[in-house]
Amino acid sequence: MGGRRWGRVIGVVAIAVVLVFGAISFWVNGQLNPGSPGDEVAFTIAAGSTVSQVSSRLAEKKIIANASVFDWYLKFKGESSFQAGDYEGLRTNSSAGDVVTILKAGPAPPRTVEFLVREGLWESEIRALILEAFPKMSPEALDAALASTHPSLQPAGSTNLEGFLFPAKYEVANANDADPQSLIDQMIEAFDRVSSAEGLPDATAKLAGVAGQRKITPYEALIVASLVESEAKLPEDRPKIARVIYNRIAKGMSLGIDASVLYALQQRKASLTSKDLAFDSPYNTRLKSGIPPAPINSPGKASINAALNPAPGDWIYYVLTDKDGSHYFTNSASDFQRAVNDAKARGVF
Repeated sequence: MGGRRWGRVIGVVAIAVVLVFGAISFWVNGQLNPGSPGDEVAFTIAAGSTVSQVSSRLAEKKIIANASVFDWYLKFKGESSFQAGDYEGLRTNSSAGDVVTILKAGPAPPRTVEFLVREGLWESEIRALILEAFPKMSPEALDAALASTHPSLQPAGSTNLEGFLFPAKYEVANANDADPQSLIDQMIEAFDRVSSAEGLPDATAKLAGVAGQRKITPYEALIVASLVESEAKLPEDRPKIARVIYNRIAKGMSLGIDASVLYALQQRKASLTSKDLAFDSPYNTRLKSGIPPAPINSPGKASINAALNPAPGDWIYYVLTDKDGSHYFTNSASDFQRAVNDAKARGVF
């Protein structure tokens, strides 16, 4: 009798244990798989977050039902950390498996704003484009960033970034869309990368003798590149225009580049008046001989290359001869005038 009684007791206890474990299992499963997912929720994992902290934040956002159960689930799955960043696709009332799948995939790529800087723009024009593209950016903060950034090739004491804001397409993360220094640094880094690859820091050695006894510094070569950028329309003309500039420097002539006058005036217009041409400015290469004191725009890679690798030739004149942008080059003043008259007669300009 006693044996049968103990058997019944053990049976009842076993059934109770099974029922308890079943109930716990049912409850845990309900916590891990609460039902149909709801609305998508923005979720960010901060740098250095522990798994327990991630679980707590998920529960706060109602993405999971229970932080402790999810924490246990992660440990069971062997998940010890997740990448910091912003996550997409997480929804309220999600299953633990779905949440882990999204977290293991890593944060979404940062959303960005594309920003294009074309070759030949003035710093003032680039500044206006920046403020238009990034309305959260403070004009005062942008001006401070422009004034306080000093590229390695910038002359000592200068705050002029003309020529250094490299023309390219940039992607700016939304997180940085109000940070002018981040954008300016990105543009300077692009300039440094391209100019170094082209050999601009070694310009003095590369251009030895190209302007007679006049040594050309890297900064002056950048100025020449900006002049080439303003004048050349076709790739084949760039190194020829660079050669004309250096030949004129060697002879002590004025460069006579109208784009420099427009820069001095800070006006974009199709033609210059006699008053414009008489405008007193160190950038007016119609009046002043030699190289302007600074670049007159942001030159691209091709113009930097041309300034460092001028074509061989004794030309000191060039004139636009076709509406496709072709130029005629000569070392004769009379031949130059003939080409000018012919281009005018054909309506080129």
